[in-house]
Amino acid sequence: MKIIILLSTIFLIISCENNKTEFIQSKVINKLVLVKNPPTMDSLLKSQLIDFLIKNPRKSIAFYRYSSETKYFLGNKEDPGGFSSEELDNYPEDEIANFFILNCKNDSTKLVGRFHFYGLKGSDDGQKEIDTLIYRCK
Repeated sequence: MKIIILLSTIFLIISCENNKTEFIQSKVINKLVLVKNPPTMDSLLKSQLIDFLIKNPRKSIAFYRYSSETKYFLGNKEDPGGFSSEELDNYPEDEIANFFILNCKNDSTKLVGRFHFYGLKGSDDGQKEIDTLIYRCK
């Protein structure tokens, strides 16, 4: 009985390790990060994305789910022309969130950092939450 419990525990630990969320930076699109093995709950995913932004500050970033289509952009730039165009806009179901810093409309010397979160359903069908993460325009 102890052996079964031990083996079950080891299997659980190994399976959890394989499903750890990974953030993979594109080699050719600086603002693109693919999220591999995202958590199944939007609230956990949002938390992980904000934590990533805090640890890796940037002026602009787009988070997409790692999929058979989006992994193309890890080593290739967007190709808008011709019969076989490949653009991130073609995969709104994989767009999870984006973050960017802009000048305030009323005072261009001040900045605001906006986080647009769509969740696991993507930018077409997901929840659209906009949070101001850094600074504030008054």
